[in-house]
Amino acid sequence: MTHIGVPEITVGDGEVTWSVPVSGFPECPDRLWFTLPAQYGDMVTPRADPALIGLLVPAMHAGGPLTIDGPVTDELAHTHRHEVQHIFQTVIGGLSRISIETPHTVRAGLPAEGVATGFSGGVDCFTALAEHHFADVAPDLKITHLTHFNLGSHGTGERGREMFRVRLARLAPVAAEMGLPLIPVDSNMDEFYGFWTHEQTHTPRTLAGASLLQGGIGRFYLGSGSTHARVGVFPSPHISFADAVLVPAVVTGQFRPILHGGEYLRVEKTVLITTLPITRTSLDVCVNPPAIGGNCSRCFKCLRTELTLEIAGCLEDYAGVFDLDVYRRKRSVYLFETAVSNQPYATENRDFARRTGFRLPRVPRPLMGPGRWALNSIRAVRAALGMRR
Repeated sequence: MTHIGVPEITVGDGEVTWSVPVSGFPECPDRLWFTLPAQYGDMVTPRADPALIGLLVPAMHAGGPLTIDGPVTDELAHTHRHEVQHIFQTVIGGLSRISIETPHTVRAGLPAEGVATGFSGGVDCFTALAEHHFADVAPDLKITHLTHFNLGSHGTGERGREMFRVRLARLAPVAAEMGLPLIPVDSNMDEFYGFWTHEQTHTPRTLAGASLLQGGIGRFYLGSGSTHARVGVFPSPHISFADAVLVPAVVTGQFRPILHGGEYLRVEKTVLITTLPITRTSLDVCVNPPAIGGNCSRCFKCLRTELTLEIAGCLEDYAGVFDLDVYRRKRSVYLFETAVSNQPYATENRDFARRTGFRLPRVPRPLMGPGRWALNSIRAVRAALGMRR
């Protein structure tokens, strides 16, 4: 049996903290908390919605009924008893269907006027900004705030918290240049997710952080990690394939998360944001950043993005965010990897190269199989050609 108490909101040392006592979660803290600058305290919800959204997966893993003493939006309680649990069971696996007791349900209020999106400096958030900040859109759709969450994407423990701070320091001037307030939210939520990777659980984590701010943010754009054509609820190490089904199930009359960008391929998003000059000095896609933050220029996300920019003919414009000497040293091997891989993003870059006349290496016939791309092991390719990183 798991239990979530009544949220408490405290203010001190220039910060506001939302926290709630919890029990029954094995090897987890006895409180879930979020902190943010006190100036955004009026946005923080007194409801227990963030705990329900963020802790349902750990509760299903623990098994038994979940009881929440604090006020919970009635719509949210209903969908988390039914559809949301089905999605988690199917995608993540190893989870038990549980009952959820919410003796204090409340109706949704009116949505606040604020419109936000998460801001990491990556392709997805700049795509949302291209369409909902830099473009001429209806006032109700225009982004008014940016958020930066520490919910597991920066790494675990104090090391992850330090990277959160490093990235925040780099992003704050970018947000200021765009004239948008940046709301940083720290949390210990990652300590409840020791059994799962961030890739498999990032959606409920992010939605929990966004719902915390529903007192001031009524609409929240969540970057889509999958195209519409790949959407589905099926077992996967990546929850993003199910986001188009999961995110609408968390919508209430007061809190409206919206999945954004599913109509675009990753290549198309990357090309789209090259129209924003600010990305040439602030684009950050790295999964293995140096201690000072920024792009390593050699991880799979950096290489993928650099190749797309090269095919688009604008790689040199991004010399301020990528070390192009590092890219050029890795380029020949990565081009070959792209030529033989059947991974979706490699296929996108390969098709993009074909459309633009960009030449990728020819694949030696002995490495070709009966299928279009029978050889999927990049390690085997490197060994066959004597290539090393």
